[in-house]
Amino acid sequence: MANNHNILLVDDDPGFLDSNRTLLEEAGFTVTIAKGGEEAIVQLEAGNFDLVLLDINMPQIGGHEVMEYINDNNIRIAVVVVSTETDFDSVTRAFHLGAFDYLRKPCDFSELHNTLNNALRKLELDKSLLALRKQLERSERLHRFMIESSPDIIFIVDKNGYFAFVNDRAQDLLNYKKNELIGAHYSTIIDPEYVEKASHCFNERRSGPRATRNAEIWLMCKPGDRPGWVRDRIAIELNSLGVYDNETRDEHGNIQKGEYSGTYVVARDITERLATEKLIHYQAYHDLLTNLPNRALFQDRLANTISNARREDDKLAVLFLDLDRFKVVNDTLGHSVGDELLKQVGIRLKSCLREGDTVARLGGDEFIVLLPNVESAKVASVVGQKLLDAIKSAFMVEGNEIFVTCSIGIALYPEDGTTADELIKNSDTAMYFTKDKGKNSFNRYSEEMSVIHNRMLNMETEIRRGMRENQFEVFYQPQVSAENGSIIGVEALLRWNHPEKGLITPSTFMSVAEESGIIVELGGWVLDTAIQEVKSWLDEGLDVGKLAVNFSNKQIEQQSFVDMITGMLKTHGLPGNKLEVEITESVLMYNIEQTVQKLNSLHDIGVNVAIDDFGTGYSSLSLLQKLPIHRLKIDRSFISDLKEGVEQSVIEAIAYMARGLKLEMVAEGVEKDYQLRYLRHLQCPVIQGFIYSRAIPAGDARQLIRDDARFGESAISKKKTQSG
Repeated sequence: MANNHNILLVDDDPGFLDSNRTLLEEAGFTVTIAKGGEEAIVQLEAGNFDLVLLDINMPQIGGHEVMEYINDNNIRIAVVVVSTETDFDSVTRAFHLGAFDYLRKPCDFSELHNTLNNALRKLELDKSLLALRKQLERSERLHRFMIESSPDIIFIVDKNGYFAFVNDRAQDLLNYKKNELIGAHYSTIIDPEYVEKASHCFNERRSGPRATRNAEIWLMCKPGDRPGWVRDRIAIELNSLGVYDNETRDEHGNIQKGEYSGTYVVARDITERLATEKLIHYQAYHDLLTNLPNRALFQDRLANTISNARREDDKLAVLFLDLDRFKVVNDTLGHSVGDELLKQVGIRLKSCLREGDTVARLGGDEFIVLLPNVESAKVASVVGQKLLDAIKSAFMVEGNEIFVTCSIGIALYPEDGTTADELIKNSDTAMYFTKDKGKNSFNRYSEEMSVIHNRMLNMETEIRRGMRENQFEVFYQPQVSAENGSIIGVEALLRWNHPEKGLITPSTFMSVAEESGIIVELGGWVLDTAIQEVKSWLDEGLDVGKLAVNFSNKQIEQQSFVDMITGMLKTHGLPGNKLEVEITESVLMYNIEQTVQKLNSLHDIGVNVAIDDFGTGYSSLSLLQKLPIHRLKIDRSFISDLKEGVEQSVIEAIAYMARGLKLEMVAEGVEKDYQLRYLRHLQCPVIQGFIYSRAIPAGDARQLIRDDARFGESAISKKKTQSG
């Protein structure tokens, strides 16, 4: 098929041009190169090509413009598009401009070769059909053969619109035999909605290149009377031109039309193409998991609703919804369960709304609701409570009974925003405010929330700048033996030497670092710095004991968590048994199986594990027994609540449990002598707090450890004066 066919290859990518030119020439095509749309138009003006293979996205003159030039100049040529540009509008426009097919880069050459051959076959067939009208002197046999072999339906209607000829393809596509249509009016097979549009094609009196092109209509099929027939209608693309009797040529060779006798119509079946375009359009505007509208469609509907509300002086509400603790479900039960849960959530949300309301999924576990014609904020609150109640009921997913809640933020038009972007942003801000206040509730947006939100964004920016400018520093707080007052370890604690605000503790910025994800990079820096400094102390002969470093959930859930720690230990040469990883009880609630697996991997290389802030979380004895834990650190709130001369049952219970589990107990936040006496009475072996020392810079910590090695308890006891 490729022999002697001239192809114009158009693209602005030299690599694509060179590689495909070689392959096409090897396949027998004659190939001409055009490096962009402008050069392609020059080649089309000068050359005679059978097919143009072109990209859509090119600078200055793109593929669509080249196709418009081909159409405007009535160039008979097949067009095949090969492009990375596959959005709905680009594809649809290309087909409307006459592209035979649209392939996505990169494409297999065998597929490309087959498409080119098919396009050339179609081109040759079209040329043959047009030539057929001009060469009626050819034999009837050849004429019939070409017509009946066409993949398209071919009609000839007389000047009154009645079928004079129909080829065999009509039976294949419409289930009508030829003799059932001959003599019938063309409106017999036209979908009633398209009769007027079809009349312009079936009554076409023009001929030549100015004839009607690319009219898309629907034809009605004959009800099935043969096995397997299920179609009730098909979409076709019509091309038509007028037919005239007794055409002659004048002395200059120009055709002189005779009397108009009817219309020649070629109908190409485009049902599958339209179905594909419809699917592409649906996918572009819907979430494919829940089949709810996506962000693009929601924003479009919201913009239209705002326009209507502005004209009608009406109100509307936007409710931004985020599931609470959805990640726990995903991590513990798997993504298939999580996906099914999201589907069920979408169904429940939709069931709570009116017919004119919209619920969309923005991605992840975020949904958004549009309520047009809202009379007041109270109506939006009623809907918000209805959504909360619907979500908190149990879900049954793959045999699992799952309970989730949600946080909702509400923004009203026009009070809380007058554009789609403002309403979405402000409802999102209100949703985060709800999460910060305890979740499972809703709040309406206020300007104060934006102030808080902006403050968090500014804090995030400052943290990143602080990391770039080395404003952060690792401090160390000694962990002391309750028995003899000697230093048996240090905990690494982050401090921020802010150029304007002075020394800042993590309580001020850690929540922002957690939420933004900066904690992963910042925590890695803390670990690397602390390991390097402690190793230098060991090299000086100082017995540091253990280095304790706290890790957040975001750090632990990183796939590289274990590799990061082992890599830093190896880089700096610190033995694994010198490091203690501290995690809070709340961390254990996220992806328990993977957390246990990671901690066991660290335990295998000697790293100790401690549960920080113990007593404030939800860990069970069975869970604690699964973990390779060495220490329990009592939360400082229990220590601060101690009253002199009054026993504390919770602390005692933790102490007895720790001994029963053969775990070492550490009391942090110890500031008073009576607290120390009480903890010694409970045989708590390790003390940490202001009573011995605050967190201090690395140089001071090094000196304190050196003094402790020389003078023992008396050295660290001097630090009691810093209590307060």
